Formats: sequence, structure tokens, C-alpha cells
Amino acid sequence: MSALHKLLTSESIILELSETDHEEVVLEMIGHLSKIGKVSSGDCYCVGNAVLERESHISTGLGSGVAIPHAKVKGLKETLVVFGRSLEGIDFDCPDNVPSNLIFLMLVPEDQGARHLQLLAELARFFHKADRRKALLEATTAEEICQIFDSAVTA
Repeated sequence: MSALHKLLTSESIILELSETDHEEVVLEMIGHLSKIGKVSSGDCYCVGNAVLERESHISTGLGSGVAIPHAKVKGLKETLVVFGRSLEGIDFDCPDNVPSNLIFLMLVPEDQGARHLQLLAELARFFHKADRRKALLEATTAEEICQIFDSAVTA
């Protein structure tokens, strides 16, 4: 988790997603990036299209209640992430047919394919541990969620 814990901040966490459809959740998370000043409102459409286009080819639902919608985005200057929770769960067409409660949106500049794969691998390793998934579901603040991701650096 060396790179990811540096990208995730308390302001890039949504404790409870309001949308219930996976495409709307992706757009809600991109809208959150705009709200915190990481993506201009004019770029939201292009960023959203990149993620939804990627999503249309193959689901980004991993299973075990986790989904990682992601895309390489033309013109993006830095890697951006948003973590969101849905206690109800969102259908991301996971292989185990379990709704996703933990959604991690990742946007990477188009020319950083290797970084994109590195971050996806780190996320897969992080979410593989059931105790981490449980802790994320039980956390009551964005700061607690950041601490859970930070603790993975030393684990």
C-alpha cells in the first residue's frame, strides 16, 4: 500500500454513497472529486465517460463486497482516488454475485499504464483481507478509514 495510502485523504472519502445504481455511483464519486477541487466540473463528463466505457467492457466488481472502478484518463495530470461505502450494497456484477459495499474509484493519467497496474495490484492485496473489509465497514469517520489504509503500509 505504499502508493495508495498517500493518495487517499479524508476529503476523498464518502462515508455513505447516496446512489444505488453502479453507473450513478461512479458519477457520484467523480462529482465528489469535482466538489473537492480535484476535477473541474467541465471535465467530469470526460472522466465519467472514461470510467463507464471501461466498465462496459468488463465489470470492476472483485467480489467479497468490493468494486474498483478505474480508468486511464487522457489529459489527467495526477492519479486521483475516491473511496465510498454503501451499507446497502451496489450491484457491480461481481463474480460471487455479492453487492459491493466498498467502492474504490481510481483515475490514472493515460500515459501511466504501469502505475495503473501497480495500484490495482495493491488494492487487490489490500481488499483480500477480510479483517480490513470488516474494519472499513465498521469505521465511523473518514479519518478512521484513512488509518485503516495507512495501517496496511506497516502490515
